[in-house]
Amino acid sequence: MPTPPNRSHNQGDPHRLDREERWNEIIRAAASGFYERGYEGTSLQEVADAVGLLKGSIYYYIKTKEDLLFELVVRAQKIALESLAEDDDLARSPAPVRLRAFIDRWMQLKERERDWLIVAEREFQRLTTDRLDAVKANRRRISTFVEEIIAQGVAEGTFDATLDVSQCAAMVFELMKSSHLHRRPNSRLSLADHSAAYADFALRGLGSTLDR
Repeated sequence: MPTPPNRSHNQGDPHRLDREERWNEIIRAAASGFYERGYEGTSLQEVADAVGLLKGSIYYYIKTKEDLLFELVVRAQKIALESLAEDDDLARSPAPVRLRAFIDRWMQLKERERDWLIVAEREFQRLTTDRLDAVKANRRRISTFVEEIIAQGVAEGTFDATLDVSQCAAMVFELMKSSHLHRRPNSRLSLADHSAAYADFALRGLGSTLDR
């Protein structure tokens, strides 16, 4: 986790855990504000108010509002990178099986961390150059994972060999990125149904020759 400016790392400080929890409260408040009103539409005063701080006190933790966005995006990406994990059996499976499992993991993740992931996807390009480069490197790790699964499918004959692998990976993510627009927490579709439908659609588009 990036270190917020001006925070003490003195392990003997009895107030360290209080500061850590306050920092987490600030990040959660920023995530909520950015989700509801957008990055530009959320002021530091609103973030401070949400956690019961004076605006001046928030500068104990940050220098600029961008520090909040960067921390939020980094945390969201750390969560997203966990979705790349596969056990040995799954890693040796045919590409359609692996892609279906990844889509299911991603959809579960988005259900659990809805605000964080939506804000990170929607607002990350507002970061300044050095931070944006770091974020893009992690985004590339995630997209490469899906590209490699699609390339595996092409090589093993389970996906259409005429497909552009990079383009198809981008399309898979675009499909999943909009999932929150089509399923609300009180939806008649279960999360499993929703994930299966997205996976079916993606696999058919890739020309999958395998059923579930």
